[in-house]
Amino acid sequence: MKKKKIIFAGTNKLSAEHLNQLIIKKFNIISIITKLDNKIRNKNIFSEVKKIAIQNKIEFIQPKSLNSKKIYQYIKNIKPHIMIVVSYGLIIPKKIINLFPLGCINVHTSLLPKLRGPSPIQYTILQGIKKTGITIIEINEKIDSGYILYKKSIIIKKNETYITLLKKLSILGKKSLIKCLKKIFLKKIIKIPQNEKKVTYTNKIKKKNGLINWHSNAKNIEKQIRAFILWPGSFFFIKKIMIKIWKAKIVKSSKKNIPGTILKANKNGIFISTKKNILKIKKLQISGKKKNNVSQIINSYKKLFKIGKILN
Repeated sequence: MKKKKIIFAGTNKLSAEHLNQLIIKKFNIISIITKLDNKIRNKNIFSEVKKIAIQNKIEFIQPKSLNSKKIYQYIKNIKPHIMIVVSYGLIIPKKIINLFPLGCINVHTSLLPKLRGPSPIQYTILQGIKKTGITIIEINEKIDSGYILYKKSIIIKKNETYITLLKKLSILGKKSLIKCLKKIFLKKIIKIPQNEKKVTYTNKIKKKNGLINWHSNAKNIEKQIRAFILWPGSFFFIKKIMIKIWKAKIVKSSKKNIPGTILKANKNGIFISTKKNILKIKKLQISGKKKNNVSQIINSYKKLFKIGKILN
């Protein structure tokens, strides 16, 4: 069963953890597809998946696109049975999908059909959803719309961040992928169509999405901080200095202040008014400095957080 020939496509840490699990379980990975290297200061930065490919001496390719004749012929020549995609980032053309007798499958970090698209974990937190999970689908030419092959859910804790939820979904995803593959190889899989009436979408998160809007309410801002904790972060500016919030708490208040007003700044936190309620900042990072608890740095930066100042 494990000798079925597999091509794996992925890029980031989530992808790498799934690939590692397949290698540990001795599945037959014959080729890996990952993104092009990032170049920083004339140095090539490898993806997490490429590092694993090199460590395990598995053949890999890094195409700009999967639409070329060269890529089509490469895949056709090695005669794989199935393709596994985890956070790869490029569209798989129909002509490529058709090369796999057991199909192409994708591990998606939401309960499809809800939250299709590139940012399901962030949107799960932003929308205050209380249950999420892993959905493994059969890939077709439309994004995240194929038949559901396997689905497993988990409950989300109140203060879940992108980092903690990613870890939980990675563990769940690895277990789910192994179970799903076994069912596929034994031809015991049941394909369930997605309910198109329940479809929702996510967008790619951009740097500008991290800028805090103080005219939003404290609840939404606090969710944004947890959702964007890894990237792009949630930040605001004082005197052109960027300040990133790492941890905050909602303080209920019936008083009406201009949104963005610094109400208090002491060892207990920095209190800033919003459209509804107050955001109490507990941990932050001033540009060029390390992140720290407010209690440990407030004495050095009292002039920066001047009481009564209104943030844009």
